[in-house]
Parts: sequence; C-alpha cells; structure tokens
Amino acid sequence: MRRTLLTIFSILVLFSAAIAPASAGEEPVETSTFLSVISPKQYETVWSDLVPPEVTVTGRAEASNGIRDVVVESSAGMVSCGNATNFACTVPVAEGNETITVTLIDSLGTRSSAVLHVCVNVDIPPPPRIYVIGTVRDIDGRPVPDATVKFESVLPLAWGPHPVTTETAGDGGYLIENAFGYAQNISVEKEGYLPLHRDVVFENTTNQLDLELEPGPPQARTAPGFSAAMGILALAGGLLAVRAARGRER
Repeated sequence: MRRTLLTIFSILVLFSAAIAPASAGEEPVETSTFLSVISPKQYETVWSDLVPPEVTVTGRAEASNGIRDVVVESSAGMVSCGNATNFACTVPVAEGNETITVTLIDSLGTRSSAVLHVCVNVDIPPPPRIYVIGTVRDIDGRPVPDATVKFESVLPLAWGPHPVTTETAGDGGYLIENAFGYAQNISVEKEGYLPLHRDVVFENTTNQLDLELEPGPPQARTAPGFSAAMGILALAGGLLAVRAARGRER
C-alpha cells in the first residue's frame, strides 16, 4: 500500500514538472484596439455660443476584448462616452488653444489614446461661404456680356451685409465666390436693360443659377456731335429770334 502511494506521488510530481514549463511559457492574451476621432478635426477652429463653451466629440472605437469605456478629457473637464462602438459626447473646454484627449479602455484595462489640438472661439458660428455659377441672358436667350452681378448676404449685423460683385464674361457667364450665407439678395444691372433684383435662399455651398434681363424702354437718340446742352442752347436761341422778329413787326 505504501509503495502504491509512493508511486502515485511520483507520477504526480513528474506530471507537474512536465506541465510547469508549458504554463510558464504561455503567451499573454493578444489585444487589438482601433480608435478614430471624426470630429473635431486636428487643428480645427471650433465655435461655441455657450458659456462655458463646449465641444462635441464624435468617433468610432473598437476593441477585440470588448470596450469598457471611452473617455474624453480637456483642460476644463472630463466625460465618459460609454462603451458603444460609435461614440458622441460633449466635453467642456476652455476658450483659445485647447487640447482634447480621447482614451479607449478595453475590458482588460488596455488603453489607447488620440490627442487633438483645436482652437475654441466663444461666439455665434460664422455662416458658410457659398459659390454660385450661372449665365445672364436676355428674354430671347442671348447672353448678356459686361453685366454687373452683385450678391449681398442677408445676415445678422454681426456678419453682414457682405456684398460680392462680378461682371459677366462674353458668353454671359459669371462666378460668385465666397458669398457669406445661404440667403442672398441678388441684383443684375446692364445699360439698356431693366435692373433685376431677386432674393434667393440656396441649399448648398456650390450652386448654379441662371438669370434673365428684360430690355429697358427705348431711349431718345441724338445726332452725333449734338449734345443735350447744345440742343437747349439752340432752342433758347430760336425763342429769342422769334421774339425779336415779333418786336420788329410791331
């Protein structure tokens, strides 16, 4: 019996010795993470009309071992975005140059971070700048060259009005660049045509708008070299001559 127990004990010792190196040589569990911040962009100027200011951070996080938390931190505070793959949360920030750190923590405590540098302005965000191309034609469809096209932004006093003016080319085409805001007061003028005025609200930053001018009323023409002033002088001289003739008749 004693020999049997000794044999069993020896077998257990040998078995433990055999598996010990394998246990000691086990590789740690591999982890992989992915972190991408969509907004704001690196070195972007962000606007906030709140006091204290805030910035919304959005992005995507992935972890092979599962997500424990996504944390967003600035010099003004820290918030938790939860453990969703697509995250969006608002963090308090300081005005001026600010550093925002986004940290992904997986279920094993492994961390990966992304650091953003932004500039925070505390004010109403500026309106977008729009671009408009088009052609100015008359009512018969013929292009109108050298017409003056003016876009004037319909904006609050803080940002407008901001007029942008150009002239049509030989084919009647025009290009308006960097007009502030979607709401625009448009005017087109060309000698010989009635002035055109329109209020347009655009939906995109790049747009196309063709415009049409109507002919103006016919203008009286004078003979070459015969100005209006000369005509008035001639008329006055004629009246004086008539009066002088009547005086002699009397």
